[in-house]
Amino acid sequence: MLDSNYIVGFVDGEGCFSITVNKNGNGTPEVRLLFEIELREDDQLILNEIQKALDCGNIYHLEYARYAKWRSHVKYKVSNFSDISRKIIPFFKAHPLRAKKRFQFEKFCMVAEMMHRKEHLTTQGIEKIESIRHKDSLDALDMHVQPQHKKLGSQQKSVALGSDRD
Repeated sequence: MLDSNYIVGFVDGEGCFSITVNKNGNGTPEVRLLFEIELREDDQLILNEIQKALDCGNIYHLEYARYAKWRSHVKYKVSNFSDISRKIIPFFKAHPLRAKKRFQFEKFCMVAEMMHRKEHLTTQGIEKIESIRHKDSLDALDMHVQPQHKKLGSQQKSVALGSDRD
């Protein structure tokens, strides 16, 4: 069994706590929470171990046919709200994330609490969730794309740092 600190560190670097709002077939907004980790296919064994430790979710094989040079990927995904609220959230509350991913997790938890209170079924609740999602996106941009100055000979050049998924 994997050590919980290993899982936390791994998720800090590779995990994603996602809040989605989509319209279902009859146009009603539907809120979903997703916990995911996507890696190259040759790293599937670690996803199997994480899935076993967290006792939920599924692993999917992904092909990126339009990107000929990309290898196949695997994705560990938890989308069942019961598993998220009873397993994923308690695990990461008991074993806190230590890097910037913790801010994403805090917003994820805020929306989960709203869903428990059925606020996601009201117009005001959807608007609040959209606001939380939007802020999450802006925070991610602020954290991932910040100028960094490197000295190149006698010149200074400003470069934008991309996300850690480059």
